[in-house]
Amino acid sequence: MAVGTDEELISLRYYAQQHCSRQWVHFMAAMFAEFEDRVDPLEADQFLETLGIRMARSLPLRRCDSLEDLEDDINAVLEGIDWGWARIAENGRFVEITHGSYPIIPQDEARRSWLVPILEGVYTEWFAAQGGDPNFTARLIGQRRVPGAPYVFNYGRHG
Repeated sequence: MAVGTDEELISLRYYAQQHCSRQWVHFMAAMFAEFEDRVDPLEADQFLETLGIRMARSLPLRRCDSLEDLEDDINAVLEGIDWGWARIAENGRFVEITHGSYPIIPQDEARRSWLVPILEGVYTEWFAAQGGDPNFTARLIGQRRVPGAPYVFNYGRHG
């Protein structure tokens, strides 16, 4: 599923109502810029993915019988922590996860997103806790077209 106008409009409506707490914006931007400057990118991604796994474990989902129920549970958790919304759909050998309206920290667009490996860890853990194959992971596919556009992840066997 290509990210289109529908998802962008959902995100714009969300951002109009929610925003990152001003008390943390500059601190978080500085912290992740410094982190990126000092740590090997592969190590940084592994660390951030582990943070995502830990975060998912602290926000457990109920056992779901369908992707629709799982999407509803994920969205309830995301809404509760002001981390946006998700859509989940089967896509061939993968489950496709579209995640929009995620927290945005002002940063130089040349920098890679710190949030991607965190979300990869979150979704990998949530799906594993539902009985997913332990060899499956969530991985970003493609690139965002514009800042703030939804991310699209594939959950399944990669590589």
